Amino acid sequence: MPRYEHQCILHKCYFEFEVTYSIHDDPLIKCPKCQSDTKRLISKNVRFETPIDVDWEKDPSDLSEKSFKSYQKAKKLKYRW
Repeated sequence: MPRYEHQCILHKCYFEFEVTYSIHDDPLIKCPKCQSDTKRLISKNVRFETPIDVDWEKDPSDLSEKSFKSYQKAKKLKYRW
């Protein structure tokens, strides 16, 4: 399920937090600190890294030729959503 950022609309609080709920839901989310109403924020850019960005634990030369080419290609990619 997607995560949404919410912000308290009480002028003294303005607490920001994340909530997970279905895209089909439109729940009334309350601030966890002061129980006031909140508004959903437009999320900042999220950067997803490929699994290859994590240190490779095995020797890539053990891969098949096709897998090794995929590994090299994925190693160069960064995904930005």
